[in-house]
Amino acid sequence: MLATALAVPLWFELLATVVYAISGSLSAVRARYDIFGTVCMAIVVGLLGGVLRDILLQDYGIYAFQNPTLILACALTGVVVFYFGKITKYFNMLFDFIDVLGMALWTIISVSKALSAGLEIIPAVIMGTITAIGGGIARDVLMNQPVAAFRSGTLYGSAALIGAIVYAVMRQYHVLDAWAAICCAGIVIGVRYLSVAMDWHTAPPRDFTDDVVNVIAKPAKAIAKKTRPTREIRGLTMTKPVLRLDKTGQIGRPLEVRTKPEPKSTKHRDRLEE
Repeated sequence: MLATALAVPLWFELLATVVYAISGSLSAVRARYDIFGTVCMAIVVGLLGGVLRDILLQDYGIYAFQNPTLILACALTGVVVFYFGKITKYFNMLFDFIDVLGMALWTIISVSKALSAGLEIIPAVIMGTITAIGGGIARDVLMNQPVAAFRSGTLYGSAALIGAIVYAVMRQYHVLDAWAAICCAGIVIGVRYLSVAMDWHTAPPRDFTDDVVNVIAKPAKAIAKKTRPTREIRGLTMTKPVLRLDKTGQIGRPLEVRTKPEPKSTKHRDRLEE
């Protein structure tokens, strides 16, 4: 059983599940989904991150299936949000906070279970990050929206990554173990909202191909101008033509031919001496 192998309290994982289930349910209600769609969104968004984590851990089973309480909590959350839709207007200001809080809780839980399973810091950080953003990715994909974790803009997935690194290092090296979870949650939430307040943005793709080609081409062109290969044909030194476009648009630079002086013959001098 995963619960006995990896010590994370059930209430803590239940809290993280319900928080993400609220996020999924609110998205479904805003999109005018029916009761079935809202409950499905609550279950998928609430549990997918943990299911991905347990699949990667391999040997401990899927915690959500071993504890059906999590599934029932997600379904109940979906029903409550669906039938009491007016309360969603009060969550408008808290919608992003609920999403970030769920990401922080899943980061703590997943890194804790990865370290308890014997993984090192780097695999634990990767697993914590994947689990933290897994529910949000599922929500955006099912809602046919751009995935917030992958878009350029304010820090989202990067906040989970930074929090996972700090938490894993503190737990692995026993630095303020009792405060590790609080520090992780504070860092995830703080980085997320500081990026919004300070206008920190990740940059979209930029192509450096032309810059690199120009840097490489400049010395090559300079060398090509200074050195031109030559060849000798029957006493003639011939310079290979270098084709260029002049200002009139015509090609060409004439073939340069330089005669090589031949050595004087000594046959006539030899006859006179005889």
